Amino acid sequence: MKRLKEVRLKLWLISLIIATIVFVMMGTLTALWHNPYFIRMTPVTGWDYLILSLESLLIGLFFGIPTPRCASKKAGFGGVFGFLGFGCSICNKLLLLLFGSSFLLTYFEPVRYYVGAAGILIFSFALYQKMALPLLQPADIKTEV
Repeated sequence: MKRLKEVRLKLWLISLIIATIVFVMMGTLTALWHNPYFIRMTPVTGWDYLILSLESLLIGLFFGIPTPRCASKKAGFGGVFGFLGFGCSICNKLLLLLFGSSFLLTYFEPVRYYVGAAGILIFSFALYQKMALPLLQPADIKTEV
């Protein structure tokens, strides 16, 4: 994308830091690796790591590169769908409360990765729309006191 070539190194580093923080926090929260805080009820596959990695990179780029306005609704839907794609279905208390464990394991678990892929596509489209706008330079950012 032509706009990504205009991004300064500082913004790339900010995006990378945001992506790394999101990767570590979301991976720990969904127990993709063993940790003392959470236990995962469903097995982890390579698709979980792939969806988490792509989602983290998209979130880092989305929040690390300033533009005059953004497609935050699309990014929100993409983020939620992406989270559902790599998160544990049984561990998600809201899904468990709404649908029950037998429904989640029977119907949602087989399509979970497709939901995650849809989330990545939606988030990518939101990032594409955001990057179609001109980039903000430090002089353009107004701070109010």
